[in-house]
Amino acid sequence: MTSLAQILASLESKSDIHRTIVQRAIVDEDWAQGRTVFGGLIAALANAAMRTGIPADRPLRALQIVYVGPNSPGAIDFAPQVLRAGKAVTLASCTVRSGGETSATVTAMYGTARTSMLNIQPAADRLTLMPDQLVDVPRSAGLPSFTQHYHQRWARGAFPFSRAKDSKMSVYVRYRDEEAAPLTETHAIALMDAIPSPALALLETPSPASTLSWTLEMLDHQYDFGVDRWWRLDAAVDAAADGYVAHSSQVVNPAGRVAAISRQVVVVYG
Repeated sequence: MTSLAQILASLESKSDIHRTIVQRAIVDEDWAQGRTVFGGLIAALANAAMRTGIPADRPLRALQIVYVGPNSPGAIDFAPQVLRAGKAVTLASCTVRSGGETSATVTAMYGTARTSMLNIQPAADRLTLMPDQLVDVPRSAGLPSFTQHYHQRWARGAFPFSRAKDSKMSVYVRYRDEEAAPLTETHAIALMDAIPSPALALLETPSPASTLSWTLEMLDHQYDFGVDRWWRLDAAVDAAADGYVAHSSQVVNPAGRVAAISRQVVVVYG
């Protein structure tokens, strides 16, 4: 099993068929999600590629990714580009290619802090159940391959395909067998996509689903937590019709602060 830290350490600069300098990652089957690589990993690696040209003192403020096609396990190329670098804000993009085809497009905004009279922080829900009172979702639950890299413990809501009446769910998540300590920004981004769409809990029988787009709005930039610390993802369906689902979630970091707001559009085949 290849850890995320090992993937990051193996990133190499290459020249692709378009004579563009790219960051190439080798991703094994254990990070698969159906016929593609786990989407959270693709977004996290794209951000890492963009970070090669952006100073660390500009925190990530927003990340937007469109999944154009499947990312097959193996060599995946990330071609970053700085679109504009101003006094406070840097805008960047990254084209992801798998098997010679564009498989995802990513844009991101990085910005230094500004003086402002506005300071509005969302409050995380208070839950009575803590992760040490819960048990991991068993591997026999038919979860995708990539989930073997995470511990997942359900604190609220139903499991996928249980014909629940309410989509609201809260899941504690942390890395399993990951040697990076403390975690990195890249680890945090990948973890923010580690749970299934809450829409799946409303279905009666197993049905495939695929994320079309994902937006992260980053609110807190502390990532130096130990690998054994629990994050929490609180998710719910906002709307669903015609086979498409819009759902959002709050990402609660180990310090109990809302670190990000996540929004996804997912196609559900069932």
